[in-house]
Formats: sequence, structure tokens, C-alpha cells
Amino acid sequence: MTKQAFTVTRNQDWLSNSIADGYVYECSCGELYREVAHAFSCRKCRHYCVFGWCTHVVDIRTNEVVAGEEPSEAEYMEAAARAEAKWAEEKAEYEFQTQMWMQEGELYEAEMQRQRDAEILRKLELHVDQLYMIQDRLSGVA
Repeated sequence: MTKQAFTVTRNQDWLSNSIADGYVYECSCGELYREVAHAFSCRKCRHYCVFGWCTHVVDIRTNEVVAGEEPSEAEYMEAAARAEAKWAEEKAEYEFQTQMWMQEGELYEAEMQRQRDAEILRKLELHVDQLYMIQDRLSGVA
């Protein structure tokens, strides 16, 4: 029950060529490696696996887990829900940044208005501080 972020359609020639070339260890995200240690520390799993790290390594010659532990269906579903939420948040941040770079769209206009409002508030607070300083000076407090 290997769960992957995407489904790879494998044909027998590709599998045979991979084995012949020595790439026999598959990490959680589906990447093939020559050594178990390299597969178990796969950096692509950070982006392509719902867990965010490599959970197990499978020997594709025998379909046996040779490192780590294959997650249960419940663990996978829980991790998938967390990953979907994280990916949605990242997508929203990316869209925001894109609109900011392009200097257009509702998000850009809202951010520009927020910055204008913040500047007005800063100037208002500075003006109030100056008035208090004048009042203190005239009353002899300062």
C-alpha cells in the first residue's frame, strides 16, 4: 500500500531498465535510488509526500519495505488533510505575492489601502505626540 502524491504509470521496460541500472530503492514519493540511505533521506519527499519526509523505502525488485515503516491508511488520511491545508495556505500566499509583483488585482489594491491607512495612522500619532509636547512645554512640565 504505497501512497504517493502522484501516480506513476510504470511499464515493464522502464522497471527493468531501472533495476538493470541499479536504481532499485523507491522512497515514499516514488523517486528511485541506488542506496537505501539515499532513498530514506530523499529531499523530494518534502514537497511530494503528504508527510513532508520519507516514511519508508521499498525494494522494487521484491516490493518489500526495507527501511522505515509504511504508514497506515488512517495516518495517511490525517497527513493528507494537514498537507492539503498547508498547500492551500501556500497557494494563497503565492497568489498574493503574484498580485503584488504584478501590481494589480484586488489583493494588491487592498494591500496598498492597508499601507496608506497605516501611514495616516502613523502621521496622526506623530501629530498627537507633538501636540502633547507643546502642551507640556507651555505648562512647564517638560
